[in-house]
Amino acid sequence: MEKLPVSRMNNDLDHAGRKTEVEVFDPVQRKSPFISFRYSYREVSSVGGNTYVKAKEKSFENGKFKSEEFEGVAPGNIHGNMAAEMQKMVFGQIASVVKAFTAFLPGVRKR
Repeated sequence: MEKLPVSRMNNDLDHAGRKTEVEVFDPVQRKSPFISFRYSYREVSSVGGNTYVKAKEKSFENGKFKSEEFEGVAPGNIHGNMAAEMQKMVFGQIASVVKAFTAFLPGVRKR
């Protein structure tokens, strides 16, 4: 195998026409589910006839971090009323699901 001579091109750079300023571009903001999150926390408790409420919310969306916190006291039995309403809602949903399956249950025989 015969080796041929390699010729190189003259790559002299023209430094006289080079810009000395750098152009800065703003980053493109993209909405991506991999870069954003949201966290929220709420606590309601009752002590001595007063209802205590705590809430925290933190989020990172579009490159901005937000954090909010709240604590408060409400008079009366708001906690008890909320718990009773929640129980009514849960039992109502359970009843509607069970009612849908009653057709598959064996019937009661009358004597």
